[in-house]
Amino acid sequence: MEITALATSRHVSRDYGPLRCMGRYRKAINFLTEKEQLFTLHRAGYGLSPMGWMIDDAAFDRVLQQLSVAAYCMLSPDGLALRGINISQRGEQKNLSLHEQAEISLQPLAEALLPVTAGCGLFGALGLVVTHQLTHELGELSRQFSRWLCGYRIDWGGAVGKGPGLTPSNDDTLLGMLLSAHLDSRVVVASLAPFFQKTAALSELTTLVSAHYLHYAEQGVFATPLHRLAQGLLTPQALPLAVDEVLRLGHFSGADTLLGIWLGVSVINALY
Repeated sequence: MEITALATSRHVSRDYGPLRCMGRYRKAINFLTEKEQLFTLHRAGYGLSPMGWMIDDAAFDRVLQQLSVAAYCMLSPDGLALRGINISQRGEQKNLSLHEQAEISLQPLAEALLPVTAGCGLFGALGLVVTHQLTHELGELSRQFSRWLCGYRIDWGGAVGKGPGLTPSNDDTLLGMLLSAHLDSRVVVASLAPFFQKTAALSELTTLVSAHYLHYAEQGVFATPLHRLAQGLLTPQALPLAVDEVLRLGHFSGADTLLGIWLGVSVINALY
């Protein structure tokens, strides 16, 4: 069976050779290269990650049926080959780096998050979090983010990996904070210390999937649903729909990421 990917990330691993299936889910299938690089097949309609390719519903279901956990396949410059299925990458190749920037206002974001009842993994309903005094832990995340923006190197080891989920809650929150920094034109990320420079290897602190997302976020590279959210932050009339889309990411991931963006935008507006 020949399949053509609908879209591929230009940032995806080029660690060609055998891949081992490490997780099969309704929306994504995760593989690992021999050098511990993540490669993900995404079902169409649920976004594209920096580590992934997207295929249509029927093709995804076929792969899901053919593939067992721990099964091996082969990644090459020509595509992905597994058990009689060949997936080529001739579809659209997407650059998932954030390019547009502007000063991000806090008020439209706060108004969009106020009615959100979805729960964060550690701190309860998002709409309540943004209207109440910060907990000690959230206050500490904000203070450390502010110090990073002021040029300090921060050890995030006490935060990374904490909370439920394949991408733990605090990881999603840090990812949201990074998005706010890369998106706001007042922040020159290139002039700052690398976000995780003083932190132990992320793969030692959290899940492999989350470590990859954080690695790319440090470089300003994000999955497509977060690009649509970034557009909403730049054009606030589109923000409510973008927030709704992000809230559909995982059980807690959407709310935790939005929490991080709100914390980041709050700190940036307080500093500049």
